[in-house]
Amino acid sequence: MTNGLVFALNIIGGLGLFLYGLKVLSQSLQKASSEKLKGFFEVITKNKLMGVTFGALVTSILQSSSATTVILVGFANAGVIGLAQSISIIFGANIGTTITAQIIAFKATNTALPLIGIGSALFLFSRDKKWKSMGEVILGLGILFLGLKHMSSFLKPLRDIPAFSEFLVHFGSVPLLGIIAGTIVTVILQSSSATTAMIITLAALGLIDFKSAFCLELGSNIGTTITAQIAAVGTNKTARRTAWAHTLFNVMGSLYMLILLYIPYKGQPIFLQLINHLTPGDVFIGENLARHCANAHTFFNVVNTIILFPFIGFLAKATEWIIPGKIKTAPTFQYIDERMLGNPPLALTQAIKETTRMAEATKSMSQYVYHVLYRNKKQAIPDIESLEDALNRFQDKIIPLILKLDRAMLTQKEIELSSQLIHAINRIERIGDYNILIINDYLRLDERKKLLSKDSTDILAKLGNNIQTMFTEVLKATKTPSYNAEPKLNRLLEDNQRIDDAIHMQHIEKMQKQDISSEGGIIFIEMISNYRHIANHICKLSKPMTTIGHYVST
Repeated sequence: MTNGLVFALNIIGGLGLFLYGLKVLSQSLQKASSEKLKGFFEVITKNKLMGVTFGALVTSILQSSSATTVILVGFANAGVIGLAQSISIIFGANIGTTITAQIIAFKATNTALPLIGIGSALFLFSRDKKWKSMGEVILGLGILFLGLKHMSSFLKPLRDIPAFSEFLVHFGSVPLLGIIAGTIVTVILQSSSATTAMIITLAALGLIDFKSAFCLELGSNIGTTITAQIAAVGTNKTARRTAWAHTLFNVMGSLYMLILLYIPYKGQPIFLQLINHLTPGDVFIGENLARHCANAHTFFNVVNTIILFPFIGFLAKATEWIIPGKIKTAPTFQYIDERMLGNPPLALTQAIKETTRMAEATKSMSQYVYHVLYRNKKQAIPDIESLEDALNRFQDKIIPLILKLDRAMLTQKEIELSSQLIHAINRIERIGDYNILIINDYLRLDERKKLLSKDSTDILAKLGNNIQTMFTEVLKATKTPSYNAEPKLNRLLEDNQRIDDAIHMQHIEKMQKQDISSEGGIIFIEMISNYRHIANHICKLSKPMTTIGHYVST
């Protein structure tokens, strides 16, 4: 094995340790705090400054702006958080991710082996889950530092190769080239923290100058946004716009900083002179390079946030231009307000209105399912998933409010109605669950390249149309209490049951004769059965929804 190959493998090994340590650290922290994160994200709905602060805090804990942005994309896709709020958190995430560079610059790598020892002991031998989780965090941090230490030791010989140093310094003389190089490296590594670690290591070894290092750091800021772009594939428009906001924020910041790099002050770019003034040591004669690089990275992201913060609205509009079209937003609460608990009858009326909206959302969800199955419109799947998340939020919010009502202030009729309302909400949410099961079955068939025949899609279309008609009947009964929906509902239910029974028998015979695959046949039967469950739940919704209509109309 040649010396060059051994050298390359050593560098790759050190980088691998760093990336693995970063992954262990990030995942262990996310596991420990995912539920709390969700709660915090839901709280931040108005105050953009709080969003920036929160984004910085979470990202400094998770050690990954990509992790924060991917979480944001998920919540945006679920309708938990809006675009403007997502952008404010992204601003903070870019500040929070610079903590990695600061840790590296303070030469924490000497603690690698002690951290691995402590972390391993806690992780392997502790029976307490909290200590075990803490051990995993410490172990990840130790592996990260060890990888960084190995990279540094194996990169040292490069100082004695003049051609290599000249090539890297060339990035400083052509800033745009440095930005592009930093972007490409980060896209490949899928981690701006890893790229920044390499940059600071190279700078500390004297292999690149301050200007070259900073250009590479700007590129790493752009490259890290690719993770969110990947996570946003197949999501709704809000989620994709959130990913683009992350990209635009970093590209816009890098562009104006690129201009500043061509404005000299005392022979050096004005921004770098500012960092030199704020950091001990003269970086332009090679002093304290690591600290200067870390501070430049942090200071740039802070300045970029301050400059672009007033333009969050503009940034949101720019993402709408990139991802055009109206957003089918998941329903949010319009009427429910816990402050009304002091007036139980009014609070009950609010809960009824939200339940009706919940039923309307479920009808829309069933219609999207129809479009996916009958018209192969896969782009509707994110909307279906978004509505399912919304239904869960409605259930989690409305039922506890009903249970908190002071029964002493309610009539017997209102007490009975509140009980029926809870049953109705649970049925509506279950319908949403069955819709998701149908979509999952469709995706299973799609993954296995088992296309539905025209006869099969026609059957699903018939069932889907019946479901839409049943929903229409129930909602009509809610708005017009004198209307009796039950006869038509029962006819449609019987129709769906006949189809289910017939298909069940036919497909079993076909599978026995091997006319169709057993796997595809079983999945199709499951889809038909799920439609039968939906029809049953809608029929059982008729009575409570009619009772709701009577209460509202009187």
